[in-house]
Amino acid sequence: MIPESFVSGIGRYIPAVSIAVVYHWIKGQPLKIKITKPRNSKLGDFRMRSKHAIPEISVNGNLNHYSFLVTLTHEIAHLNDYMERKTLREPHGENWKRIYSNLMIELHAAGAFPQSIDKAIIKHIRSPKAASCSDVELNEALRQFDEVDTLLLKDLEFGAHFILKSGRQFIKGELQRTRFKCQDTENKRWYLVSSQAEVHKIS
Repeated sequence: MIPESFVSGIGRYIPAVSIAVVYHWIKGQPLKIKITKPRNSKLGDFRMRSKHAIPEISVNGNLNHYSFLVTLTHEIAHLNDYMERKTLREPHGENWKRIYSNLMIELHAAGAFPQSIDKAIIKHIRSPKAASCSDVELNEALRQFDEVDTLLLKDLEFGAHFILKSGRQFIKGELQRTRFKCQDTENKRWYLVSSQAEVHKIS
């Protein structure tokens, strides 16, 4: 039986059909899971402060249910990888990829994801990225479930002025693979900014 504390805690951030699966993964393991305020640099992380410390996972609390589930699964894969290898080196190596893919396959088989993002999920499982936000197709698929529509850098026209969440202002330049070359309006230097970065357009 799944404890009510788990259902009312982590359970309220993930799809109901996935609660039993996730609980089975971490049942009996010493683990701290923290729900954090939105962070610009990451969606979640896994930490081992020392060899004898309790493992810690944190996930941004503003993520929609499916984005939260993917991020949580990503971090639980780090936990399992650490438990197997006893090291934090090569965190996104072949062992982590194997573990993460298997966890995602289990979620997919349980029907944890809607059919509308099935193609993106299967592709992601076959070739997992170091961060889900680095997987452009998956990120686009997951965005449709956000409660508030977000504007991404890729949606702006060339030469548009915009502000990042950090408050820095830029001018959008040319696309270079998955990032845009953008000029900082204050120091006039050029930086590569992810096409998936959330921005606010300056009219």
